[in-house]
Amino acid sequence: MKNNDDDIKIFRPRRENSAADFTSIAGIMDKQRANGNSTKAVILGERLAEFTPAELCPVDAEKVSPGEKLQLRVLMIFAAQTAMHKYLPNSILSTQAVNAMFERLERTALGFFSSISDGSSFSFYYLAVRKNEDVSGEIGRDFAMLCDKDDDEYLISLGSRVYEQTDAKVLSLIENFEFEQ
Repeated sequence: MKNNDDDIKIFRPRRENSAADFTSIAGIMDKQRANGNSTKAVILGERLAEFTPAELCPVDAEKVSPGEKLQLRVLMIFAAQTAMHKYLPNSILSTQAVNAMFERLERTALGFFSSISDGSSFSFYYLAVRKNEDVSGEIGRDFAMLCDKDDDEYLISLGSRVYEQTDAKVLSLIENFEFEQ
């Protein structure tokens, strides 16, 4: 028996503007390099890779266990990443900054980098951000849960504070760099 497939259509996506899109992106990248924004983005990302709980919240960093301190730093990296995407002038610069941060972490803190890239912490935090209701409260609850202390009010509060303080720190650094629009 022979199948008649005359009515089968092959779907091919249109790529009408791909050359124009590529040219536009290349132009934006050239402009960002020329005005110094790309260099600033890389420096910002590298600085944030070195940002630790001891700098952000020294008293709290001394109170928590080593595992909780590790989770704090994971939270700080997550918050820094989302803040760079939120506050930098465009996605090209935020991608450059985030990539520089993770490249620095991979070079200087391999064990820590592995715990971020192989762990589930970011997944929980992304869900909190996507819910978009009480982001910092949800982040705090997720932080306490990731520390295996779901109902610990101190850890919930600490997670919320660290998220908010990291966001504010990244915004302040971006303002100090004076990125051109």
